Amino acid sequence: MSLSICASCLSRLRLCQAVPRRTTLPATLQFQTTSFHTSAAREASPLKAKSSSRGSGPKHRESQSSRLKKKTRERPKLPPVGERRAQRRRIVLSNTNALEVDGLENWSKENLIDSELTGKMMGLNGDLLDQLRDAKAFQRTQNWSLFRRPATLIRNETIAIGQDLEQVNQAQEGKTVKHLVVGEKASGKSILALQTMCMAYMNDWIVLNVPDAQEFVNNTSSYTPLKQTDGTQSAGEQLYIQPHLTQQLLTRAVYSNTSVLESLKLNHEIPRSLPLKKKATLKDLAQLGADDHNLAWPVWQAFWRELNEPGANPRPRILFAADNIDHWMGPSKYRNAEHEIIHSQQLTLVRHFTNLMFSKKASTPFTNGGMIMFSTTGSNTPAHPTFNVLVKQMRARAQGISATSADFPLPTPYSYPDAHVLELGAESQNVKLTEVNGLSVPESKAYLEYFVRSGLLQADITAGKVAELRSLSGGGVVGELAKLGSRIRV
Repeated sequence: MSLSICASCLSRLRLCQAVPRRTTLPATLQFQTTSFHTSAAREASPLKAKSSSRGSGPKHRESQSSRLKKKTRERPKLPPVGERRAQRRRIVLSNTNALEVDGLENWSKENLIDSELTGKMMGLNGDLLDQLRDAKAFQRTQNWSLFRRPATLIRNETIAIGQDLEQVNQAQEGKTVKHLVVGEKASGKSILALQTMCMAYMNDWIVLNVPDAQEFVNNTSSYTPLKQTDGTQSAGEQLYIQPHLTQQLLTRAVYSNTSVLESLKLNHEIPRSLPLKKKATLKDLAQLGADDHNLAWPVWQAFWRELNEPGANPRPRILFAADNIDHWMGPSKYRNAEHEIIHSQQLTLVRHFTNLMFSKKASTPFTNGGMIMFSTTGSNTPAHPTFNVLVKQMRARAQGISATSADFPLPTPYSYPDAHVLELGAESQNVKLTEVNGLSVPESKAYLEYFVRSGLLQADITAGKVAELRSLSGGGVVGELAKLGSRIRV
């Protein structure tokens, strides 16, 4: 049989070694398939990179928008320490949008107790306003921001207290008048205390003011036990001092009585722990406690001694005023080391001030004379039943009911009365109970006319209109009358 190719061509043919038709991958690179899977394994190598096809369109969930740089978020700066509290307690004393009242006279020392001023609005001048502001005499609930300039209504109670103040000035010996002002809510008790401070400043008295007695008992300030070596601890009770509240009291005393304290020299020796110069004044002494709360308590003791103990240099008369004193007539929110409730009378300042009002001594608590005025609260009244009994007993004595009479009010049986308050009530014979009620008809008319002249009330003040607003305000309650006078549009 003949071949189809020649032998020479066959000899030149190079056959390669046998190559397996299928390349076997290592076990690590083989696809793992489960035994129950029916699909065949892919022959493509897993190491091969996938080709990118940008021109075929966006892939799934791929963003097409341009990427922008993140902007740093600017966080607002926090206000300084105390700024929010100052804004919350800020008191505005004028309103430029209100009309200026023509013919408004200023209340001065010359017309201080003039009975013809009853039922009239009197303006307060600038120097007096600065002293009242430093003493924290203004309250946020009062309507000072409604009018062009601050003014106050002279009431019958104002003239009566002014006459008492004039008697203290004329007395040769030290005479002290005590007033406990009570009344319903928004009846003008705090305004009456402010008017008393105005009269005291006009007569160059030293004014010590506690704008809110609740701050002493609501557990919002520092307190520490009083050492027994001070000699002021009573048997069976631990007393406590409050350094920061003492510092605030001295601060109000310094800045509201600067002109008087600068002219008073020291009469007694000052403790060596207080850095004072030889020719220091009472202002320099009180300024130490106002600047450092650690020195506030010894400074207060030395300051009070200088005011009340006689010496070579005479001292002026003193007015001590405190508002919301209901909170001093029961347990406080403070607790001792055994977590027991501390009574308000265990706080040294509270006990000192209440002893001034309800003093056991028949003589005056102020050596040089003065006045003490306590005002109760009607909007935030604490539940102290024993103090209510004390007020009823004072009212009964004013009406001529003796303590041995059957009509004399006593604590309810099985009511567990407060022993501290009962002790105070036993010595309250020298305290005058001043009850502040609604305004009279002439006073209400003058008050509403002031609203009309200031542009707040657009109505004709007739006898019928006055009677209508008095009935709506609960009989002429000054706070309710102010609400009606500032929102009615006729």
